[in-house]
Amino acid sequence: MINSMTGFGAASLKQDETTVRVELKSVNHRFFDLSLNIPRPLFYLEDKIRKTVHSYIKRGALTLFLMIDGSKAVAPQVGTNWQVVDQYLDAAREMERRCGGKEWDFSNILLLPGVFSVREADGSAARAMEPLVLKTIGRACEQLVGMRRREGARLGEDLRKKVDWVEQQISELAGFAPRVHEAYEQRLRHDVSDFLGNHYAIDEERLMNEIAVFADKSAVDEELIRMKSHLSQFRALLDEPLPVGRRLDFLIQEMNREMNTIGSKGNSAEVSGRVVSIKGEVEKLREQVQNVE
Repeated sequence: MINSMTGFGAASLKQDETTVRVELKSVNHRFFDLSLNIPRPLFYLEDKIRKTVHSYIKRGALTLFLMIDGSKAVAPQVGTNWQVVDQYLDAAREMERRCGGKEWDFSNILLLPGVFSVREADGSAARAMEPLVLKTIGRACEQLVGMRRREGARLGEDLRKKVDWVEQQISELAGFAPRVHEAYEQRLRHDVSDFLGNHYAIDEERLMNEIAVFADKSAVDEELIRMKSHLSQFRALLDEPLPVGRRLDFLIQEMNREMNTIGSKGNSAEVSGRVVSIKGEVEKLREQVQNVE
């Protein structure tokens, strides 16, 4: 069963006072591409997070948001720059001595630049929550995979309907192709007869040679057989458990190539019309396959 590449998953786990929340969303992409939005103290976990997500999801552009509440291990730390404070106080006392009186208030020092500094938490303190973080990410991945699987089931149903329609059209085209040769023979005989009139007899050998050349140039049997093979492979891939999006895309390229050849060799308005209709449906297949993992 195929999976869609579009989906969303979220999970939240709590341990003591710490709550880890993860949101994970994915959209179409040719390869596996993961963007991380995580607290800086957990940057060291980036490689493990990527491997964890990739173990669930093989293809797609993903964005992961990791949020942690109730833990000092990742919370920014506020510090006081005492040397700066001392300089402000020394300056204030000097101003008081020179000017007399007291024109400043201690609370005003809190508003002065450089008194406080905000530092990121030490990454070593965050290592204790690593198992909880990875477990929560795994839960979010499970949610995302479930949604992608459900969307993939609907997508697969639509793809099968389109493949069935194309296969039906190919079968009808295979039945119609011999009539193109018959129509050409009748038209050629009529044109030659009109040209020769009653003065000369038709040279059957030369006429049949001409018809054989036309039949050889306009034969589409091989292309039709390959189209049926591509459709059969396409249908089989829809039931495989592994990601098949790239292989489906390759088969569609081959289908387009076969239909272009059939269109150029058809020599019939009806064949050309059917080819246009089939190519339109194959294009719809291609658009849908872009969302298959």
